Amino acid sequence: MDKIKNRNKEKIIGDFEMMKDFELTVRDLYIRITKSPDVKDQTIKDTFAKIADDEQRHSELVGRIINITSNAL
Repeated sequence: MDKIKNRNKEKIIGDFEMMKDFELTVRDLYIRITKSPDVKDQTIKDTFAKIADDEQRHSELVGRIINITSNAL
């Protein structure tokens, strides 16, 4: 039974780790857009910078979920 519980815990944590990695990858994409010389409009750069900040916060929240899951299961 403990083996199944541990496997489920690892699966859940693995899924959240994947989600966190996705959030950080998307954040990095938005940061690249803000730094691209092809993007001239400052409003667009500012918008993508705000979205990048949101993605950073999302990854931090997922990190907290991972910690809670690790301790609770």
